[in-house]
Parts: sequence; C-alpha cells; structure tokens
Amino acid sequence: MIMQISKFSLFLISLFSTAVLCACDSETEIETANNDTADVLVFGGGDHHDFSRWFHAEDSTIIAGTGADVQYTDDPQSALQNLSEADIFVKSSNQVIDIPEYSENLISYVNEGNGLILLHAATWFIWDWPDYYSQLIGGGTSSHGPLGEFEVYLTDTDHPLTQNMPERFSITDELYRFQRNDDGAEMHVLAMGVEPDTGDEYPVIWVVEQGDGRVLNITLGHDGDAHQHEAFITLLENSIEWLSE
Repeated sequence: MIMQISKFSLFLISLFSTAVLCACDSETEIETANNDTADVLVFGGGDHHDFSRWFHAEDSTIIAGTGADVQYTDDPQSALQNLSEADIFVKSSNQVIDIPEYSENLISYVNEGNGLILLHAATWFIWDWPDYYSQLIGGGTSSHGPLGEFEVYLTDTDHPLTQNMPERFSITDELYRFQRNDDGAEMHVLAMGVEPDTGDEYPVIWVVEQGDGRVLNITLGHDGDAHQHEAFITLLENSIEWLSE
C-alpha cells in the first residue's frame, strides 16, 4: 500500500499566516508548485527500527517541506511497480525481499538518469545482490558500534549536498563499519564518522555516479536522534534538490 503525503497543510499554514491571498490565488499557487516538484517514493519497513515513525512520518515531512510530492510504502512489490513513476527513490527497508529482479531494476532505474537514496539499513549486507552493493554502494556493512554519540566531519564542504551543514558535529546513532568492495563503484565520500573507542573512521555520507543517475548513500539514521538532527535534516533537504537536477 502506498500512502500519499499531502503538502496542503504546509500551504494552509502559509496562507493563514499572511492572510492576503484569495482562494482562487491559493489554488493557482498550489497547482503550479505541484507541476514543478519532484515525485519521491519512499520505501521502508523491516525490523530493528521504527520505520513508521522515523523513515515514514519524519522523513516524508522533511522531504515534503522541500516542495516534493511524497509517497511511502512498506510493500516491496508495490515499490517496484511504482518505481518508474518516481524521480527519486528513497530506500531504507531492511526486510527480506524475495523478488529476483529487484536489484537489476534498481540499477536500471539509476542508469536511466533517476536519483536514488540508500538510507541506513539499505546499505547493510542483507540481500544476495552483489551488483547492488558493488554498483550502487561500493561495498556494504555487516557490523556497527553500539548506539551512542560519535563525531562526524565533512570531507567535502563545497559539494551541494553539504551546503549549510556544520563541518563537524556530534550525533547519537549507530556508526556503520563500512567495508569497501575491491571492485566497487567509485565513491565520492562527503563525510566520515569516528568511532569513539578506537578512533577508526568510516564513511557515513557518499555519492556514486551510476550511468546517467546518481546515488546518495547515508549510513546515519537509526532513530529520532538522527532524523531530528539539524545536520541530517539539512542533508535530506539538499539531497532532493541535488537529485532533481
């Protein structure tokens, strides 16, 4: 099942606060915005995370705030069927997906020039999809440190995705211990996380160019401490603009 995240509430707040637009002008403004916005499909669901609260409600609200039209589903088959209608696909799900062509379709989707965000658990070694990990991520993750506070620092402050993000910030999250594939896609790393106990560093934000499309990988995002963090919100907002270009 796909759920539409309406933006009408955002427009109504603006209209009531200014109290200067007539009803006909409001409808025209909304219609124009809808024609110019990206269609974003968010696919979540699985275990060990509150997908409904953070990956659905919270992230959909952030994305809708950029002016995008957002739909959410936790059904793998529904996500696959509606993939071609989306300009940007956000995958956070860690559920079992027993659909052999899933990885191939995602790769084709990006090759055709669309945008893909692989968020948190979507970068974990779960599925038997070697091309997914190699071509879209550059590797994967099979372990993380305990949920707790660690430091993140940007490695590219000039990239459009990192604009208005602090160069260093602390976040309470799971630090994924990313493992690079020897034959993995070229990764442009934008931020590194530092494990407090060891000082070991792991990429937490990076991009991969695949065909005519772009992939943004974000390992941050276990729960509300991440999804409500100002740096995470800014990154998600920037990603919609960047992937819509």
